[in-house]
Amino acid sequence: MTTAVLLCAGKSSRFSKRSVNKTLYELNGKPLFMYSLEAFENWGVDRVILVVRNQERKAFEIFTRSFDNVEFSFGGERRQDSVMNALSMIPNEEHVLIHDGARPMISKELIERVASSISEKRCVVPMIPSDDALRIEKDGKLVTVDRSKVFRMQTPQGCISGELKTLYRRFSDVHFYDDAAAFERAGLEIFPVEGDRKNVKITTQDDIKPWNVGNYE
Repeated sequence: MTTAVLLCAGKSSRFSKRSVNKTLYELNGKPLFMYSLEAFENWGVDRVILVVRNQERKAFEIFTRSFDNVEFSFGGERRQDSVMNALSMIPNEEHVLIHDGARPMISKELIERVASSISEKRCVVPMIPSDDALRIEKDGKLVTVDRSKVFRMQTPQGCISGELKTLYRRFSDVHFYDDAAAFERAGLEIFPVEGDRKNVKITTQDDIKPWNVGNYE
């Protein structure tokens, strides 16, 4: 079985001055998170766990009443805490696809690339190469980085539930920005698959302008 974990419990402070949850922002009459939910449903995932803030659960329930395989979990202080709350509902042997609710343009093809590559002791990560010239600061100076060796990570990231649980418990004092980082920390394999340039993460309103028909202040 494969379970999708859809993370929708962020604070969205960079998206709205009123801290409106961006995954509930309506794009063409539909909340952002619904685009991802429908993509997972169309692909054929066995169930979806929506990770939300407790005070916003009813808002999400309004849009998910017609889905029989949607369940809810609550967000934690850190991203990995939110993921762990969802993983506690998933048997160790199951495959999981962990996705940012703020990436609405996910495709069935991308889901398939990740889901079909999950195996023991590795995390599957979609990524795209960097197009920009890159530099890092070193000893107070900017140093050029070879962009051919730099990649942008995306979600969904796929793995086996029990393996990620073990890693997050093992490194509970470490802050991770994505799930693959926990595998990397343990010296396990990060397995890359081709990402999708349309699969952007909505962080600010500028990110949504290509599709936006409304406005938030």
